[in-house]
Amino acid sequence: MYTLNRPRGLPGLGARAAVACLFLAITVFASAASLSSDPIVVAVKHGACAKAVALANARVASGDNEATFLAARMLDEGICMQKDPVQAADYFTQAVDRGDQSAMLDYAAKLGLGIGTDQSYERAGDICRSAGFDPQRQLSPYSLGYACTVTGIASRLLRETLPKGAFHPGAIIVDFNPASGEMRIKTTPEVGRGDAPIGSSLRPPLIDAPREINKSWGDAVAAAPKPNGAQLDNRSVELTLDVDMTLEAGRNPTRDIQAGSRLMNGELYFPH
Repeated sequence: MYTLNRPRGLPGLGARAAVACLFLAITVFASAASLSSDPIVVAVKHGACAKAVALANARVASGDNEATFLAARMLDEGICMQKDPVQAADYFTQAVDRGDQSAMLDYAAKLGLGIGTDQSYERAGDICRSAGFDPQRQLSPYSLGYACTVTGIASRLLRETLPKGAFHPGAIIVDFNPASGEMRIKTTPEVGRGDAPIGSSLRPPLIDAPREINKSWGDAVAAAPKPNGAQLDNRSVELTLDVDMTLEAGRNPTRDIQAGSRLMNGELYFPH
């Protein structure tokens, strides 16, 4: 049985928003490039779940931020272990406390959902602001927290359900009005393409990006706790969806489900 231990404890407004979203997209791209060579990710890609968990245990215990973030994602999405969103929230909390910006959107979603912590859109909004969302402060913390919760859920759903290579490196940027519920897709990464059918040189796109994004967004809105409409701002905000699948590319549902029955039977704890 393999056990993953818990970790220790002056441009215009429009221009500023565009620059902020571009910065977030670049951050996502840089993070993906860094994670692709991480030994934990490499182990997952090779189906070596026991090795991946052992590496995560050792590095999380030493205070490694990247490993803590990866352990949280593995727990949250059931990669090489059984899904445990509540325990994943502990890891995201520790990563954020150590200043890991990559974990902030995931942590904000946990706050907005009330998973592993008290539900609070205000606190989720504060975390999202720290991550670089809505730098022009168009939205109240409550509205931003609701928006970021939906964004975090939709990002996870896309990472979990899209096929490998669905998107080339990059990020999805959307406009969202919390009060009206209207979401508009602004930019997407280039869509990956499958093999050309016999007798054709045309490679079809792996996915219909707008359809997949809209579906995941709708599911995310349904999953988020219903907000107090009187507290939602009738203004749009640009948001970045994290669809980097560097870790998820190693997912093997059959293997992970089988491994999960062994990997997560132990009690998780914070070493003191």
